[in-house]
Amino acid sequence: MIDTIDLSSYSLEQLKVLVERAKREISQKEEMRIQEVRSQMHSLAHGVGMSVQDLLQFENSEAEAKIKTVKFRNPINPEQTWTGRGKRPHWLRQALAEGAQLKDFAVDNGLIPPGKGDTILS
Repeated sequence: MIDTIDLSSYSLEQLKVLVERAKREISQKEEMRIQEVRSQMHSLAHGVGMSVQDLLQFENSEAEAKIKTVKFRNPINPEQTWTGRGKRPHWLRQALAEGAQLKDFAVDNGLIPPGKGDTILS
């Protein structure tokens, strides 16, 4: 279809106008496509219970899965841990709001192998 347009009959000014209109149309279509992709990203992230930012920062490397450094552990439920990265988990925020200090939850060595039942929240 594009090959059938005879541009030779247009003046220089008409061609410049055509080029500008085409650039605007391209820009609008690119912006629409970006909005569609953003919407899809939000839907996908929401589908797994995460924000887009959390999803993009999520790392699933084998090295990270082998051993994570746990810096804080819930003494009431030792399976609940936190690496000190990211948002503080609910159990820790609640305890701190009730007057506990962060150092009360610090662990000594901090290394736990995966698969030991720990919920690791980073």
